[in-house]
This record gives sequence, C-alpha cells and structure tokens, in this order.
Amino acid sequence: MKPTTKPVFDDTQSIQLLPRWVTSSRTEVIETGAFMSGAALAMLDVVLRDSCGTLPGALLRDRMALDATVACLKLENRNENTSDVRDAVCLARAGDALGPAGNMFVAWRKSARIDLTRPGWKDRLGKLLPASMAEAVSELGAHAGTPVGQASQILAAMLRQFPREESAALMLADVTLARAIGWSRPVPLFAAHLARKDIRAIADGAGNPSLSLHRAIIVACDGAIRDAADLVRRATKLQAIAPKLRAKGSDEALALFLSHDAVSPSGMLSPMIQGTSFAMTGRAARRLCDRLVELGVVRELTGRATFRLYGV
Repeated sequence: MKPTTKPVFDDTQSIQLLPRWVTSSRTEVIETGAFMSGAALAMLDVVLRDSCGTLPGALLRDRMALDATVACLKLENRNENTSDVRDAVCLARAGDALGPAGNMFVAWRKSARIDLTRPGWKDRLGKLLPASMAEAVSELGAHAGTPVGQASQILAAMLRQFPREESAALMLADVTLARAIGWSRPVPLFAAHLARKDIRAIADGAGNPSLSLHRAIIVACDGAIRDAADLVRRATKLQAIAPKLRAKGSDEALALFLSHDAVSPSGMLSPMIQGTSFAMTGRAARRLCDRLVELGVVRELTGRATFRLYGV
C-alpha cells in the first residue's frame, strides 16, 4: 500500500514542509479549519524557533513584510509591485520622502522587528499605527481563545471600527497571533493571504472571520516554511564563502544580506556599512556585490545596469 503523503525536505534535510493533507484542505467547517491551521502553525513554530541556528529569521520576516506591503497596497487600489517598493526604500537618501509604498514597507518592516519580550514594545508598535488607532494597542491580549481565534477577534474589531485601515488592522492581528503563540517577534502572515473579499466581509460583519483566518494561515504557513527552507540553503552557502572574502568589513556586509530583503551598495554598504563603523568606498561595495554574484550566493534583483540592488 502506497503512503498517502510523502515527507518533503529541503536540500539541507533540516526543514520538513507541510504535508498535502494540510495544504490541500478547503473546508467550510470551522472545527476542521481550526485543526488544520493549528497543525500548520505548529510546524511553522518549530521552524521559526530554529534549534539548529541556521535560519536567517530577520531576512525571512523582511521578505514577508515586503509581501504584506504589496498586498496592502492592492487593498488601497495602488499598483506598486515588489520592485517599486524596494526602489522606494533602498534607493532613497537620508531625508528623502519615501512615498506611500515606501512608508508602508517601513512600517511593516519595523513591526516585524519589534521584540515582544522587551518592555516598551507597545509604544513602538503604537507609533507605526494611524493616530486614530494608537489606543487599540491596549486591547492586545484582552481576548481569549486559540491564537488564530484571538487574532480573528482583534482583526474583526479593528476592521469594523476602522474599515479603511486594513494594513494596520492586519498588523495588529499578526502581533496578536505572535504573542498568543509565544514568538518573540511578529511574523507578517495574514496580509498576503487574506482575500480582499474576506477582508471586506469581516469589516461588514458578515460571515465567520475565524474560518477565513484559518484558511489564510494554512496557506501562509506553507509559504513561510517553503521560504524558510530556501533561505536556510542560501544562507548556508553565503556563510560558507565568508573566508574567501578579504575586503575589510565583509562579515558585517554579509550580515546585512542575511537580515534585509535587498541591499543597495551605494546606500547601505557605502560610504559606511549600515549599522556599523566600517567604512567602504562605493567601488569596493560594488566589487563585493559583483563577487558575491559570481560566487552564486547573491542575486542582482533589478536587471538594471545602474542603481542595482542585491539580495540572497
């Protein structure tokens, strides 16, 4: 008798993907949806806790924040894509206006970097929300139930009270989920996987919001685990070539690649490697990026001859 599911592993044989009996589920029964989403979250929880220390968690959350941004821009009937958002943030100079797309990405990125275990996290989160919603942070943790159930309650409450602040409401749902599970940082899961019609229905008070969130979580966890498996493989390759790099500050530069979706040589590596005291000339930064591309551990993301961006 053939097995009904076959475990699928990434190239490093360290991360197991969700089995098909979870990902192929499309249920109309809330209890079944809750079971399936719970199974998906349990597997994602194991991946994110990363007992082997090989997952670049900051990079994974940064990528997911980018996906959340693009999805929320569509909810606002804007047409910026991933490349547009990257350009708005990575090519901006200090003091430049980032525009709606850039500002939204910065907010999602900052949200995903908040340490929920440290005092003051509510203040940091409140600064990312519209002024009218800042007091909503005090409601976090006031709901009972499963992690998805709590996220469902806060999302429904925020969308019904602030129907045009979808991005902030989805951000609060992610924070609620993370706290309920015990993650140290929020993971942008809902925004990129909740359909517009479901978000509108929740705002209108129609249907059962929990069922929509259970479905979204299954898809979101599947994508996050697949991305994590890919990033573990890529990060392992990047770290393996570190001894071959002789440029001063190369270790610090590699750390940027492992925490940011995209790196701009002129803005983030030169004249100073971002977040460090290491200086690097523009020429050295471009040479380092070209070298990483040659070694097959970094990709050029834009396809342009100038104003290039690089990512793992």
